[in-house]
Amino acid sequence: MITKINGSKYKFEIVSEKNEQDSCFFIKAKSMSTRRTSCINNLNPILSEFNISGDDPKAADSMWVVTKAEADYFKFVARQFLTDPSFLDYLERKLDEDRRFGEWENKS
Repeated sequence: MITKINGSKYKFEIVSEKNEQDSCFFIKAKSMSTRRTSCINNLNPILSEFNISGDDPKAADSMWVVTKAEADYFKFVARQFLTDPSFLDYLERKLDEDRRFGEWENKS
């Protein structure tokens, strides 16, 4: 399942792909100016919204294998913060910084 949300500089996809037992969850951002994409759910502002600490194994990966219940929770929370104009503005500034410092996966 993919939920698409447009910001002012980035397009976002909240993705939950269900396997037989688990789900793969990630948030993908696509820069409207460069068309580069990156999975961003392991960025500090997003981890904070999910209440995930930096020492949690999820913090190291940009795609997470989670239970269906966890995927549903992450999708719900992600929809909330990605549709909040104030948070979205803050996040897009952080994504601009990350791209400038070469932190993106740089998928086209």
